[in-house]
Amino acid sequence: MFSRDKSKEKTELTATPAPRQQPTQQPARPAAAESRPQQQQQPKAPQRSTMPSIISEGLHITGNIASDGDVQVDGSVSGDVHVRALTIGASGNVDGKIVAEEITVSGSVEGQLSARTVMISRTAHVVGDVLHDVLSIESGAEFQGRCQRRPASELEVPKTAAQMAQQPKQPQKVQTATPPQQAAKPVSPPKPTSAPATPAS
Repeated sequence: MFSRDKSKEKTELTATPAPRQQPTQQPARPAAAESRPQQQQQPKAPQRSTMPSIISEGLHITGNIASDGDVQVDGSVSGDVHVRALTIGASGNVDGKIVAEEITVSGSVEGQLSARTVMISRTAHVVGDVLHDVLSIESGAEFQGRCQRRPASELEVPKTAAQMAQQPKQPQKVQTATPPQQAAKPVSPPKPTSAPATPAS
């Protein structure tokens, strides 16, 4: 009696879309994890220690001293000193040539001082010439020597320990023992020879 329209059934069947498969989503990687291999940590440069090397009171050093840092002398040094900055305390004593960028003297120094900045306090006792770019002397300081102002470019540069080791050593003077002088013997005058006796005529 009733007949179905087959064309409509075909369109209905074709109109229904097939179920789509949803793509599987991969979990996103954190940005920090991706950036780690790319950003390599650079080694940190060694920082220069701000603490000075201290030669304490009661310590006596014989020989040259060379340092790229700061040195404070409260004891005694017999030799040349080449450092970046030198501070000589009230009890400090240096007997030798000093070359530095900055020198502060509160103790005693015997020798030439060469630095860009030299400060001599009122308790200082300095015997020697001072080569400087900037010089400060407090009232009451004892100073015997000459002051010569020179530009910083003309001043001597502090030497390193390796440079001071290559310094030629001065030949030591050998003292030869002189033989003791023999005591001079007194010379006796010659004895007069007696003339032969002449027979009496």
